[in-house]
Amino acid sequence: MRKKNTGLRAIFTSAVLLILVVTAAWTVKARSQKEKEQEAVEAEAPQPAETPSEVPGEEPQKPPEPAVEEPETDPAAEEEEQRAARERESFVTDYTSAPLLETTPIKCLSMEVGERATEVRFNWMSPSGAAGQVVCKNPETGETLTFTAECTASSTMPGYYVNKAVVSELQPGASYAYQVGNDAGGWSPEYQFDVPDTGNDITFLVTSDAQIGQSENDDISVTIDTWDKVVTRLVNYVPEAQFLLHNGDQVAVYGDAEQYDGFLNHLALYRIPLAPVVGNHDVPNENSMEETGLPGLPYFYEHFYVPNRSGDGCSQYDKDGDYYFVRGDVLFIVLNSSTIQPTDTHETYVRAVVDDHKDIKWKIVIQHFPAYSSVEHYQKKLDPWIAASLAYLSEPNEIDLILTGHDHAYSRSKFVDGSCRTIEGYDYASGATAMNPEGTLYVTCGTASGCIYQQVTPEEHIAFQGQPEVPTALKIDVTENDLHITSYLVDSWSVYDEYTIHKE
Repeated sequence: MRKKNTGLRAIFTSAVLLILVVTAAWTVKARSQKEKEQEAVEAEAPQPAETPSEVPGEEPQKPPEPAVEEPETDPAAEEEEQRAARERESFVTDYTSAPLLETTPIKCLSMEVGERATEVRFNWMSPSGAAGQVVCKNPETGETLTFTAECTASSTMPGYYVNKAVVSELQPGASYAYQVGNDAGGWSPEYQFDVPDTGNDITFLVTSDAQIGQSENDDISVTIDTWDKVVTRLVNYVPEAQFLLHNGDQVAVYGDAEQYDGFLNHLALYRIPLAPVVGNHDVPNENSMEETGLPGLPYFYEHFYVPNRSGDGCSQYDKDGDYYFVRGDVLFIVLNSSTIQPTDTHETYVRAVVDDHKDIKWKIVIQHFPAYSSVEHYQKKLDPWIAASLAYLSEPNEIDLILTGHDHAYSRSKFVDGSCRTIEGYDYASGATAMNPEGTLYVTCGTASGCIYQQVTPEEHIAFQGQPEVPTALKIDVTENDLHITSYLVDSWSVYDEYTIHKE
């Protein structure tokens, strides 16, 4: 029995050993097959670049960096930037080219537009109560013309007298040297202006909101200097311009003599007639009188002498109304929007002036307040009657263009009908031309001194708007069939916007 058990144990042990040997063999075979498959996968994968072996004492070499392609330069854009940079460098004041009025007792000389191109108007303050004179000499012919001023005591400048003189029948295309004053009160230095050639094609300039004294960005002296740079550049770069419009807010405080000096005493303004517009800062009202302590007096009218001034439409204290003048085939109507009377006063005036000039092709209305503002807080404050009144007077009188200021930002509207609705279907892109458009175009000029730059907010009537944060001005050319508006960044003399109205 023991022997039998011993035999069975031997058989069992042999069987177990056989099973272990077979299992081990299958395991080795499976592992070998898996390793072969892994090697095949690694062989197909991309191999990393070999890293050069480091040499003792030397920095390891880095692989070369990929070349960065330089952006292609636009030769035209580069040339334009260089040109603009040169213009900014030459944007300088012109205080030393001739003596200023401070060299005499004469104060606040201004030369305004006349009723027609062969007429100019002069306004100045003198310590003499005797009537002053304007003496004009034509250097080419030797002719001397003398015009006597109307003289009244100033209510705004104690001890001074306001002189207003009309100089007429000037020779088209001639250059005149002139002085104002008299022997008792002193004479101004001699200045020179050119009379434009008569014709229907005209060029004029538009600025706004010099607002001397509103030095939110800079000291008043900086604002005065910037204004001088602007008017100097405009007169030098556009010598063919017949006059310069300033769309209101000549000063920040209506009765500040220093601010009026800062606005007027610039040599360029003695060379080109000015068409001033009444702004809200130029005239007193109950709020500003309480703020400044200055009385309600005719400050604006005592500093400027404009043609065809209306007897009504006056400000509450500063008795200046609307006025108009004609150049070529263009009728200019300037409205005093800083008034207390209903807007129908302006509507009546415009209708009467247009009726008296039925044969004139182009009609332009100018006032300080815009109908459609780019500035959010002005959008909330502006009286909706301003837009309604301007639209109402524009449609029946076929007004082509309305020029405004106040925003200290630039904007150009779509064409607007008599119900304040925009007229679609025209190309309103910068540089485009509208062919025989219906409705009226509204353009708001930015600040010419940089005293404040307001940020813009979209408005449904406005097609183009912007705040370039540099002084801006407009050059407008009118021919028989085209009215072309160009908006300039004056410091670089770069075109900011342009648009043409073509009318057969």
